[in-house]
Amino acid sequence: MKREKIIYGVPGIYRLTPLGKSYIGIPNRKEQIRLEQVSHDIAVCDTALFFHRTYGVSFSSMQTEKQLHQSDGFGVRCHRPDFVFMRREKLYCVEVELSLKSKARFQKNILDNFSNYERQFWVVPDLHTRIYTFLAQMKEAYPNIVILSLSEVQKNE
Repeated sequence: MKREKIIYGVPGIYRLTPLGKSYIGIPNRKEQIRLEQVSHDIAVCDTALFFHRTYGVSFSSMQTEKQLHQSDGFGVRCHRPDFVFMRREKLYCVEVELSLKSKARFQKNILDNFSNYERQFWVVPDLHTRIYTFLAQMKEAYPNIVILSLSEVQKNE
């Protein structure tokens, strides 16, 4: 691994070297860092650590959004959560939602998750945002929603 400073004010980002990729069987192609995604991707990593520490979820039982899309195959494009994990023979999904999407897209993602996962965990920036309010309303129709604040997830860092 190597650590690169990409954005001023954001901690360095760890990236796998070509040798590191070869150890775990990942193709050695150039990965493009999207600056608008950095904060979200860091929050997703923090959330994976939170589930590992708090609930004992093993990293090997987690699948990332990218892995899920790869398993879908070429040409199939559908919504996938930020990551999913197996625990006690049940499949759970996790969504990190830092910015508000359109209401229709948000509802579609919630419905997809409701249909496909035992429980859907949503990590939001603050419990006093429009994102939280919308999820709390949707929880009445989709009771498998669990809402966590990003500060709660990141407090043990």
